Amino acid sequence: MTVKKIFRSTAAKLVAFLVVVGCVAGAVTQAEYGIMNMLRWSNDSELVYRLEDRFEDSQLVNGLVSTTVADLDYALHEGLDQETFDRRFSGANFIGDYYGRMGDRVLKNSDLTEEEAASSLFFAVAQADGTLYFSGDYMFMPLQYSYVDPSSGVYREEDVPENSVIYVRITEEQAAEYAAQWSAQRGALMGILRNLVVLCLLAVIAYICLLFVTGRTGEDEAVHLVTIDRLFIELNLLLLFGLPIAAGAFNIYVIFEGMQQRDMGGMWWFLLPSIILFIGAFALAVELSLSLVRNLKNRSFVQHSFILRACRWCWRTVKRLWFWLADLLRRGWHAIGRGGNSVWRKILKNYKTRNVLLIFLGYSVILSLLAMMFGLMIDYGEGVLVFILGVVWFAAAAWFLLSRINGFECVVEALRRLRGGELEYKLENMPAGVFSEMAEDINSLGDGMQTALQNEIRAERMKSELITNVSHDLKTPLTSILNYADLLCQEHLTPEEANDYAKIIHQKGLRLKNLTSDLFDISKVQSGAEQMECERLDACTLVRQALGEQDQSIVGGKLTLKVDIPEHEVPVWADGKKMSRVLENLIGNCVKYALAGTRVFVSVYEREETAVIEIKNTANYAMDFDASEITERFVRGDEARSTEGSGLGLAIAKSYVEACGGTLSVDVDGDLFKVRIQFPLYALRGGK
Repeated sequence: MTVKKIFRSTAAKLVAFLVVVGCVAGAVTQAEYGIMNMLRWSNDSELVYRLEDRFEDSQLVNGLVSTTVADLDYALHEGLDQETFDRRFSGANFIGDYYGRMGDRVLKNSDLTEEEAASSLFFAVAQADGTLYFSGDYMFMPLQYSYVDPSSGVYREEDVPENSVIYVRITEEQAAEYAAQWSAQRGALMGILRNLVVLCLLAVIAYICLLFVTGRTGEDEAVHLVTIDRLFIELNLLLLFGLPIAAGAFNIYVIFEGMQQRDMGGMWWFLLPSIILFIGAFALAVELSLSLVRNLKNRSFVQHSFILRACRWCWRTVKRLWFWLADLLRRGWHAIGRGGNSVWRKILKNYKTRNVLLIFLGYSVILSLLAMMFGLMIDYGEGVLVFILGVVWFAAAAWFLLSRINGFECVVEALRRLRGGELEYKLENMPAGVFSEMAEDINSLGDGMQTALQNEIRAERMKSELITNVSHDLKTPLTSILNYADLLCQEHLTPEEANDYAKIIHQKGLRLKNLTSDLFDISKVQSGAEQMECERLDACTLVRQALGEQDQSIVGGKLTLKVDIPEHEVPVWADGKKMSRVLENLIGNCVKYALAGTRVFVSVYEREETAVIEIKNTANYAMDFDASEITERFVRGDEARSTEGSGLGLAIAKSYVEACGGTLSVDVDGDLFKVRIQFPLYALRGGK
């Protein structure tokens, strides 16, 4: 396994992710631990180290010295005694030495001298002459008394006795104790800081590795996205920054609440859930950031960004509009520059466009003149005439417009009637101009369509007569051929093959005779020459008779017949002979084309005041034809024509059924072939 596959493996990615999250979790825990220690030391007044570079700059110890000097200065000015000073300012609890004198007032806990104080590490020396030197920073000058005179409001300064001094120091033993605490606290915090740096560095290295391998596998160089990558980029960024910020804010809130409670011992267990919440939010944020990187690698960042997609759509729309407008202006400029005269000539050459344009311009000009005249003459009190002229002009324009609207409606009505088959309809009394020419065109169109229809009817009639005459003329020679072929079949001819030839001639002659008979029948019924002798019939009886006549053929075809015929009568009005021929053709088709060993379903029933005869069978060939075309003449479902048949059986059946007033329809569903014959029930047609 190569190094690339190792780094791109799922296990390596998981390890790197855990390193990132684990290091951040460790860093957060270390930081929280350091904060807790500092809070605990601060609450216990033990926080000596306050980020100073040297112990000599300790804010805590120098602050103690400075506070003691201020307390002594105030107490000396106010004339407090030792007991009062110790009670009010905790002077008795001061760990260092101090000595203060102002006149005959003395406050001290030791006989400290100036030399002893100045030789210490932390000290302060102040004298009445303004001498002041110390180890830390002071914000005021001791032994200086100033006030505002309430009677005059003048700022005054009061001199203090010359023997006034203040000496304060921290002894070496006391400074050593503070130094030890300062070093211990500094070491602890520096250790935490080093751990934070190491953990953060490891987390950054692992995260950089994740940035390179996320979305990649060792198998190919394609970028593989996951479910979280389908988020909108805006929602991703909101969660990426919102979750850690919210978890961090909650963690800070918990810390401040713990500071208010001042229970540092129990605060850690109270803080632990907020740390876990922050680490979980950070882990999710890391995955969200990797999702952004995967989208960038896959070049689907814009696709998953709602705002960027909207901006891109707006930019493309503006750009298309700009190019369209520029192209339109360019085309217009070229048209004006090169073809302006030609366009104008075309407008004037087309009288229809010219008339509309002239009418519009004339109407606008006259209307403007009338408005100007009315405005001028109304000032002189003579606007009535102009008003009457305007009314007359509007009436004329309304009459003109209404006549044109009426002409348009007549044209629409004529087109509707032509579409409905009224080819003899003519448009008359149309307004002069465009509408009169349109009327002539529409009338010519109707005449042309009527002529074409008559020619089509004449051609169809001539074709039917031709087929009828040819079929009639073929009957006599066919009869002779069949008779002589039958005589030859009865003789014992030599050689033996001659007997077979005679039988073939007889069989083909019979087929040709049937074909001519079918052509003759369908031509007669489609031309209207066939006389239909309709009478009241029982559809159930018709079907039973047809099945009885075809029983041997059905059994010979290895078909199973399933019949569903009611016992009661289903009356219809039809020609009995023609319906027998229809059922004979349909059942014969089942015998010819049904798959051997399957079932043929024949049913008769009433539905919605209609008598229905339905025949269904499973075909023995692939029915890839259009069901609406199979009932046309010479159309066969078996395109290979491997079986006997003329393609006229269904056409004859449909023609006979329609001539009797019924309908025949064919449905194909996979290998299922279904024929449905429908007749109105005889009682509903006025029969008794």
